[in-house]
Amino acid sequence: MIGVTGPIGAGKSTVTGMLGDLGATVLDADAIVRDLQRPGQPGHAEVVSIFGSGILQANGELDRPRLAQEIFNDRNKLRRLESGIHPLVVSRVLATQSSLSPDRVLVVEAIKLLQSKIRDRYDEIWVVVAPLETLLSRLRVRGVSLEEAERRLASQPSEEIFRAAADVVISNSGDEHALRAQVERQWGRLMPRTAGTGWA
Repeated sequence: MIGVTGPIGAGKSTVTGMLGDLGATVLDADAIVRDLQRPGQPGHAEVVSIFGSGILQANGELDRPRLAQEIFNDRNKLRRLESGIHPLVVSRVLATQSSLSPDRVLVVEAIKLLQSKIRDRYDEIWVVVAPLETLLSRLRVRGVSLEEAERRLASQPSEEIFRAAADVVISNSGDEHALRAQVERQWGRLMPRTAGTGWA
């Protein structure tokens, strides 16, 4: 099981997408959270209990832009939300792992991976990094203001902390060919371990 993490905007999804193309089974922790927070799911009730019904749209779906703003403005509420949602995400990850045959590689993308209770369950932690200017530019493309982008990055572990936790560091300055070469090289390094096991 490989955990992929790094700062927001570093390109974690691009890396996990490449690993998926190479044959890995990929889980995105953010996607799991979104699924758990759909109406009728346990995470939905958790959000409403913390932030109130004003966080909902008319159709009962979460107002995600507003939720994001609320989360970044109130760290206590963020911690309460994470304490309720994180065990559900962990359960989904472990259930997926147990459902796979031993010859499969499971890749989990999670920005909060270093804080995860199952951090030690990963065989390797891959950290994706990019220059600060690149991170800010990518967030601006997503419609995030410069001030908000700087605040989000400041709320996360520093690149030094990410690097210190890494078994593998993937540098993503924006050159897709160079990025793919790094991913394929690391994937190729893993394959000798699995000789005779049928890993894809």
